[in-house]
Amino acid sequence: MAGLPPWPVLIAGMALQALVVFALAAHLGLRSAEHVGLPGAPLLAALASGRPAPLADARLDRAVMVGLGVGLLVVAVDGVLFRGVLPPSAAIFGEVALWKRLLAGLLYGGLAEEILLRLFLVSALVYLLACGWREGARAGTVPVVIAIAVAAIVFGLGHLPATAALAPLTPAIVLRALLLNGLVGVVCGFIYVRRGLEAAMIAHAAAHLPLQIAPMLFLP
Repeated sequence: MAGLPPWPVLIAGMALQALVVFALAAHLGLRSAEHVGLPGAPLLAALASGRPAPLADARLDRAVMVGLGVGLLVVAVDGVLFRGVLPPSAAIFGEVALWKRLLAGLLYGGLAEEILLRLFLVSALVYLLACGWREGARAGTVPVVIAIAVAAIVFGLGHLPATAALAPLTPAIVLRALLLNGLVGVVCGFIYVRRGLEAAMIAHAAAHLPLQIAPMLFLP
């Protein structure tokens, strides 16, 4: 189109914009997490400071198992509660190559969404709800639970545009997106506040294996 810069320039500009957004979100999330006593990103922090990475504390093996488990749970809940909710036209999603769906889920879901929703949003909400501007305050259970729930709802709402691209939004389809994505969001949220960002990323990425391998299993 006339007046637009070349595609390489557009792509580079969008990549730079995304990098700035994620860097800012990560910085604010880490600052908030440190302020309220959340783990933040313990493995990355250890590597950056030259200390041994606390792999035993991160429990990455458990994160994988929990992620696989919640992914299977989502598939089961989708089949039991929402069978036939999506129209046949949504089956086009299953025509996308499996490796592309897995790559998108692992990279965007496991990395980008966890930085924005767990590291940034959960940490910032806990900070605002529990501590405000009080120095040395630490998060209690109620602010943490509220923050995890709010981030999970935002996570579900964030998937509605992609769902709308497959089918017109109905109350049942909106409920499906909120519940199924909310399950993953809640699990990753609790993993984040207990084990840190890296474990939440691993769990989220692992959840995409059953989700992407059988995404259309219960469609009519």
